[in-house]
Amino acid sequence: MLVVEGEKAADAAAALFPTYVSTTSPNGAKAADKADWSPLAGRTVVIWPDNDHEGQAYAKTVARLAAAAGALSIGIVSVPADFPEKWDLADPLPVDWQADQLATLVEAAGQEDRLLEFLDPAASVCWPFKLTTRGVEYGEETDDGDMDWKPVCSRLEVLADTRDGSGQQWGRLLRVIDRDGAAHEWAMPMAMLAGDGSSYRETLLALGLSLSGGAKSKTRLHDYIAQTAPPARLRCVPRIGWHGGCYVLPDRTYGAGGEPVRLQTESPLDHAFVPAGDLAGWQREIGSYCVGNSRLAFAAAVALAAPLLPFVSQEGGGFHLRGPSSVGKTTALRIAGGMWGGGSKPYIRTWRATANGLEGTAQAHNHALLCLDELGQVDGREAGAAAYMLANGEGKSRARKDGMARPPARWQLLFLSTGELSLADKLNEAGKRIQAGQETRLVDLQADAGAGLGLFEDLHGMEGPAALANRLQQASGSFYGTPIRAFVAKVANDSDAIAEKVREAVERFVSNICPNNADGQVRRVAQRFGLVAAAGELATVMGILPWSDGESTGAAERCFRDWLEQRGGVLPAEEREALERVRDFLARHGESRFTKLDGADPGRPTINRAGFSRQTTDGSEFLIFPPVFKGEIAAGLDPQSVARVLRNRGYLLPDSAGKSTTPVRLPGSDGPVRVYRVSGRILEGDANA
Repeated sequence: MLVVEGEKAADAAAALFPTYVSTTSPNGAKAADKADWSPLAGRTVVIWPDNDHEGQAYAKTVARLAAAAGALSIGIVSVPADFPEKWDLADPLPVDWQADQLATLVEAAGQEDRLLEFLDPAASVCWPFKLTTRGVEYGEETDDGDMDWKPVCSRLEVLADTRDGSGQQWGRLLRVIDRDGAAHEWAMPMAMLAGDGSSYRETLLALGLSLSGGAKSKTRLHDYIAQTAPPARLRCVPRIGWHGGCYVLPDRTYGAGGEPVRLQTESPLDHAFVPAGDLAGWQREIGSYCVGNSRLAFAAAVALAAPLLPFVSQEGGGFHLRGPSSVGKTTALRIAGGMWGGGSKPYIRTWRATANGLEGTAQAHNHALLCLDELGQVDGREAGAAAYMLANGEGKSRARKDGMARPPARWQLLFLSTGELSLADKLNEAGKRIQAGQETRLVDLQADAGAGLGLFEDLHGMEGPAALANRLQQASGSFYGTPIRAFVAKVANDSDAIAEKVREAVERFVSNICPNNADGQVRRVAQRFGLVAAAGELATVMGILPWSDGESTGAAERCFRDWLEQRGGVLPAEEREALERVRDFLARHGESRFTKLDGADPGRPTINRAGFSRQTTDGSEFLIFPPVFKGEIAAGLDPQSVARVLRNRGYLLPDSAGKSTTPVRLPGSDGPVRVYRVSGRILEGDANA
């Protein structure tokens, strides 16, 4: 429903916005409260005010009346400041404005969630309670028929009922006004009213509620919350992120999903999703300095890629920027995290703190970016398990009080990590080897961009890397949280079309960057890099990133190629390790532990012999004893798998029956001895590895 002021404006609105039902109130703007607004019950209401003081007053009056009538949601169009004074929809369009631009203003207002702003919480309070500026009071009738009003608590507003999409998990949206006059909202699950209620009272007191000292105050507080019947209904969700067509943050929902949506948890989410400054300031003071700096641009695009994960059916995962403390890796982390929030509570977490409450932290960053600093501070075994859990998106199963299984925590996120050591280094400290799955879930990337400037490649006129890092650090304290809000708002407006574009962009990136013989592990990582590239390009087109087309893709391609070179090629991790094990063993022991079958020095004994070596028409050849191959070279691996890799690459010469070992007559043996025949060509390396 679109409400305007005056019949001429209503007729014009009907022509301009045919998808809306346009209406107005009779007898002029000052008679709005005389009209019947009941048809607005259960409807999404948008109000277009005339461009003057009286128009704004009319809009607020209609909003209050619509809320009382049971409107589903309420939005008021923000009339541009350069529109003529007293302009309304019946007037000619302002210069340089078209009808479709006006429709954009209406659509933006339709996504506002201002219903609660115009509700009167005192109107729904049940008798014998009343809500005053002082707080909640309880009335007792005296012998002479008067009411004796006793204080229960400071001002506590019951704004709305909440329930999930299946009509369960009911709750109440509460607003506490603390002694500073600040408002704090909390969607409280009604299940918390069971028992003695100490848990919900503890939360309300922490939010600033003052409870009277009377003996009955706790019971009366309980009755007040339970019995108040607010007119508004909201849909509750247990975590931030996408829910239907809406993207939910702790304090704001983006997208039109029907009824308003609120985050509902057993205690208010302690979060850093807080904006400061404006988007233009962030673009000028931070975003512009990412241009020409592959690591900075990549980190910024990673921040934007997290909400796009559901569009491409990718599992979560992370990127780890590794390097010494002086390289500037925390600058990249600060830029990425600052796109989501900041303020008194830092958006960046530490690995050490996160390891203790991993599941809660992960769920609090669903479809968002999680920033983790200092991998070196956490135990290697914890780091490996954390990388798996964060990427896989599911916590541990636990039992409820009644013994039934509680649904595990779930999430889908991207995480950006920093540290002087890699995950493989941390696992080695704990006596563990990195697994292929861990290697692909947390992609290790050198923070040093290789230009002799640490993290940077372009200093944008600054005296040195430290000067640029300091400038970005100072700016990040004033501008944060606005880029992601602008991004998810635009994505939510056209999510289906954007999802298709993102999928196509990811496929195009992988096709262009990934070699044809790349292993599936490499392709999965390439898809994650592709999502990052797509997110950055999308935000550039939207005008959120102050970059030229191709900047994000170029940064992602550069970082992917650096990772692939550092990884050692496109083969599966298991195959690379098998080849590296054999190659390393022969490089270290090929002279000392292998006796030459031709031209050996008889006076030079072979200590701890691993086998023999010989020259053939095809080059050198190592004959490795099976116990050495299995117990040393393939220790911790499957020897058959290692042999299979060598055979597939042409380095292992099987016998005539196809077995991995070959019978060979060796000095001192009575008959043929089975050995692994490995070609010396393996020491030359493999360009395709």
